[in-house]
Amino acid sequence: RRSRSSLVRANARPIAPLSLRDSMSQRKARIAVLGAGWWSQGWHLPHLSRHPEAEIVAIVEPNPHPRSAINELESTAALGERYGCPVFSSLADALASPLRLDGLLVCTSHASHFELGIAGLRAGLHVLMEKPMTTDPEEALGLAAAAAAAERDQGLAFLINNTANYRAQSRAAAALVRERRRVGRVQHVQCCMHSALLWLFDDPSNEGWTRSTGRMSGNGFGWGQLSHLLAFVFHVGGLCPTRKA
Repeated sequence: RRSRSSLVRANARPIAPLSLRDSMSQRKARIAVLGAGWWSQGWHLPHLSRHPEAEIVAIVEPNPHPRSAINELESTAALGERYGCPVFSSLADALASPLRLDGLLVCTSHASHFELGIAGLRAGLHVLMEKPMTTDPEEALGLAAAAAAAERDQGLAFLINNTANYRAQSRAAAALVRERRRVGRVQHVQCCMHSALLWLFDDPSNEGWTRSTGRMSGNGFGWGQLSHLLAFVFHVGGLCPTRKA
């Protein structure tokens, strides 16, 4: 199992990317993908490689032979050849290389998100991070504050990949509830989410979703799907949490 320090090491040399406006108008966005697990190999890498405005310029993965109980994974050497980019064992190594980066796509173990997100923002990079954002409320608050400062001072984007919010149904619901106020002021929310994923969350061999890391309290369906549900509620209702439990 990868440790939090295996992907980030101290004293990385930051490389300033082009601005988002320049990168979008003059060339493809240069992205480093952090993590080469089953979700990265089955979703992020192939989709990103087909995006006409993006280019995979690096893959960061400490394990040269990633493993998954869900499907067979390619080695990092094979991935580098497939996507035509170098592979690094840590984000620090990638930042210290001559590569010019615009952004990071973080799809690593949950407990590593905070350090990787902070490192990316400090290096002046845009960050798209898989959910859950962090495994600890204090880390989430710290990362949110760093993202707000990076947006204000450097124009950097920091996004969490709550994909359900971008579906047509979610946009239609948000238009009715949040924008047009067709249901009036939201005072109470009751939700029910069905997701046939016992094969993922009940198999002990799927350690990424069954074994806790970092400061996590347990793991499983709540960590994997509650972030989708809460993101949908906040997005559709135009709501914002005011305190943490």
